[in-house]
Amino acid sequence: MKLWLILLGCLLAATTPSVAEDALVRVRFREREPLADGTVRLLDRTVEGRAVLTARDGGLLVEDRQSGLWPITASQTPALVELGTPFQLWSEDELAAALQKEFGEGFEIVRTKHYLICTSAGRGYGEWCGGLFERLHAGFHRFWKDRIPGLSPPERPLVAIAFGTGAEYQKYQSTDASGQVALAQGYFNAKSNRMVLFDQSGPDAGNRSRTAEDVQKAALRQPATIGTVIHEAVHQLSFNAGLQVRYADNPAWFSEGMAMYFEAPDLDARSGWRTIGKVHPGRLNRYRELARVRPPEIRSLIATDDRFRDPKLAIDAYAEAWALHFFLIRTRKEQYNAYLSLLGSKPQLRWDTPEQRVAEFEKTFGELAKVEEDQAKFMSRLRGGR
Repeated sequence: MKLWLILLGCLLAATTPSVAEDALVRVRFREREPLADGTVRLLDRTVEGRAVLTARDGGLLVEDRQSGLWPITASQTPALVELGTPFQLWSEDELAAALQKEFGEGFEIVRTKHYLICTSAGRGYGEWCGGLFERLHAGFHRFWKDRIPGLSPPERPLVAIAFGTGAEYQKYQSTDASGQVALAQGYFNAKSNRMVLFDQSGPDAGNRSRTAEDVQKAALRQPATIGTVIHEAVHQLSFNAGLQVRYADNPAWFSEGMAMYFEAPDLDARSGWRTIGKVHPGRLNRYRELARVRPPEIRSLIATDDRFRDPKLAIDAYAEAWALHFFLIRTRKEQYNAYLSLLGSKPQLRWDTPEQRVAEFEKTFGELAKVEEDQAKFMSRLRGGR
């Protein structure tokens, strides 16, 4: 379960677009494609969209008509041409047609009120995912309505790619995410603005003849399946409802902590998920195991994302991120909302230093030592887990 984002340091010095923001442009550039023998070949690529940012060195950030973002460096020699018409995102029908063309006959498109689900796992699995997505969508916006004024639902359908097998998923992510999420059970790609999943609902996973009810029964025996779907959908909603900004500095502890705050399965609910902010037994148990060995150390968690990228450290980092997020949202509501607003105003293509991250955290929540002390007391009194 992961948020995947390319970081491009050479685009740090970003300015406003040099063309009108609503102008449709075509950009040609060179792209490096790694080959199996270790060599690299250069490909000519073209993207149409709008120029979101222009770097001082000539690099660009372009939004395409599917709401994907293309960071193009000056070394890729971008050539931009205005096409003389206004930029518009594709309509739902245009987007559905493009997905069908991209993925082919083995996939079908399942539509819900707010989502397009392109799946090779069968209509039943797509409909089951869509039901969870819609319940989350409604709950997510109810939850933030009073906390973040002006928050609005995405104007266009959000896209999910749901594969029938893990092998399909692995093949796709090796290209889509450069193999960087091979160990994850799903991810949100901030570049394409898509969440990517595969059917993990038990022995019958990938059976295209199943109904949504069949998948639901199987998923209730696999709670992690429900958590994965909710987790990635929270990432996608956060970046499309104005809480966070794609290609801005979004600390992993906060992004992952928010997703985990929403993800805890509720097996007493017919859908397997109902409650936002329920104690997550698995994360709490892991946190308590760590706390018996050493006190929580917040600085390394918030200063960089390194612990989340290291497979040996990631499990512990996720548990600590859940605990810190849970503590702050429960006990520091006003400060938490202020911090969330700060993240939502971050400029794109500018990355904070570790010192800046720590300074912003302390300015909002107070000295780290005091936060650690208060968190330890709060978590020791928290009921849940085993």
